[in-house]
Amino acid sequence: MKIKHKLVKGSVKMIKPFIYGVSIENRYDRAMLFCRYQEFYESPFDNIRGKYFTLNEFMKTYTKENGYTSFTYPSDWSGYNIPSDVLDKAHDKFYKETEYDEIMNDIYFYCANDAMECNDGTRTRWYLIGYGGDESILKHEIAHGLYYTKRSYRLEMDLLVSELPKKVFKKIKKTLIKMGYVDDNKIIYDEIQAYMSTGLAAQFDGDEFKKYQDKFIEIYNYHQ
Repeated sequence: MKIKHKLVKGSVKMIKPFIYGVSIENRYDRAMLFCRYQEFYESPFDNIRGKYFTLNEFMKTYTKENGYTSFTYPSDWSGYNIPSDVLDKAHDKFYKETEYDEIMNDIYFYCANDAMECNDGTRTRWYLIGYGGDESILKHEIAHGLYYTKRSYRLEMDLLVSELPKKVFKKIKKTLIKMGYVDDNKIIYDEIQAYMSTGLAAQFDGDEFKKYQDKFIEIYNYHQ
């Protein structure tokens, strides 16, 4: 599927079984298309996560709560990932409210219908990721997709995360929350496996975490 809107140019395709990638080179366009849905899924702000909010309300909240003087979301984040069950709810709340929502509406129905066709006509779970030209970001978002669409992958990764020393887990969790992730272990487990399995453990500030990443990488590679 090609995205040929005046606001956004890009493409949508299944890049792994039931994982759909939205490729948009322009970082600002990618952020503005995804931010409302991404933050509905895992925003750290109570008035945003899982709630109805306008795009302007989110921009104001993000800027104020972070102590910024301008809206920096497009430069702060580059990759996006949203489960289909979350998109189901967000789609109902934001249905065609802005032009970005109209574009996401088209993406939503394209992916939902394609996933159903690929599953013998039966509705099934699928995952949406947004990325640009950075290969490491793409791998990171695919890890999120695998965690949602493949139960065996999720169980193996959850076991690895649970086996991390408590001190290490707490330090990684603290870093993730400081980076802007919500304090919710369901999200934290997913983020830890996605960072560790794609060689991005350096994000956690220190070589001490690198020794734990090999097993994560091994499982990620096995499920490709």
